[in-house]
Amino acid sequence: MSVTLTKTSKNTPLLIHNSYSYTIDRKTVTKILWKCEYSRKYSCHGRLHTTSNYEFIKIVGEHENHVGNSRCAATRKYFEKLKQESEQNHTNPHNILTQVNIGVPDEVRVQLPTNYNLKRNVRRWRQVTTTEPTPTTIDFPAIPTKYHQTTRNTIFFRKDTGSAPAWQPQRVMMDFEKATINVFKRTLRTVELSGCYFHFSQSVLRFLQANGFKETYENDVVFADNIHKTLALAFIEPTIVANAFELLCTNLDDNYQQILDYIQDNYIERRRGRTRRQAPYPIDFWNMMERVKNNMHRTNNNIEGWHRKLNSAFQCSHPTLWSFLDKLMKEENNIHLYILNATTGRQPPVGKYESFNKRVRQLVDNPHPNIYDQLTCIGRLLSL
Repeated sequence: MSVTLTKTSKNTPLLIHNSYSYTIDRKTVTKILWKCEYSRKYSCHGRLHTTSNYEFIKIVGEHENHVGNSRCAATRKYFEKLKQESEQNHTNPHNILTQVNIGVPDEVRVQLPTNYNLKRNVRRWRQVTTTEPTPTTIDFPAIPTKYHQTTRNTIFFRKDTGSAPAWQPQRVMMDFEKATINVFKRTLRTVELSGCYFHFSQSVLRFLQANGFKETYENDVVFADNIHKTLALAFIEPTIVANAFELLCTNLDDNYQQILDYIQDNYIERRRGRTRRQAPYPIDFWNMMERVKNNMHRTNNNIEGWHRKLNSAFQCSHPTLWSFLDKLMKEENNIHLYILNATTGRQPPVGKYESFNKRVRQLVDNPHPNIYDQLTCIGRLLSL
């Protein structure tokens, strides 16, 4: 059975067989083991084995969650030929496209980008790169000169001066992952650990979805309002959270028992005679009272948002060191603009949660004398 060998956009081998494309998973002395190009994106278990000379041996596993693309081989070959012509033929991009497009089937043509974008590819491939070989260990001789300065000709990265000082954070906000929490408790014993409020609320939402309450929550205003009262426990003084929860249990009927059991088992200590059994996530871990009073972040969404932004800039999971520095230099230029705006008095856009934060702070600083009323008022500001 024949296979087609081409290359990915990163110039690594790509094998196409029966409309499916494969990248190298690993090699042995006598053969090459290939994995589906979408093994990560679609959790596909399709595999293919060839000899070291790329001769087909067998297929292992099924392609799951996606279908093959019969035009894949022709499209890949088209781009490979276009890139080769761009690097070897120094005529203008229009003439290169005219030459490469000869004999291309209509079924492939409709899958291609516009001529404008194809010409941009030609110009990009022609750019001369002088990047040093990518280091394979932490000990490499020098950082290329192009990375010494930012786009504004200020010092960016001169040399590796050694290990960073010992990390000594005072507070760490994290998701509700027990393994991560346990590691921090063992290695950073003096650090104050705090759960992210967003992930706390999402855990309640996932419970509602998993146990058939999602539709009720979406359509019953009273039911949703009572669920929000359980979230409001995060904005009550930690010392009275247990009593506030008991008030909830007293005021809510049996329709909420399953939900209350979930909250108690995971976030509130259950009574055991005169004592209480500690919950997997103690009250001090997920309570937001101190953070509200001190104007501290209640979620790590800002960090996750920055990570998403950085990931979108890289557009790959494992950039090389030099590619990583290239993107950091460009991102540094954007951040410099933000700093410049701030230092010249330009105000950032007003956050949509600013009014919400003020109202929560007002209720926290001036609580209702009745705990249940306090839960009700805070709950009306919350949502899942």
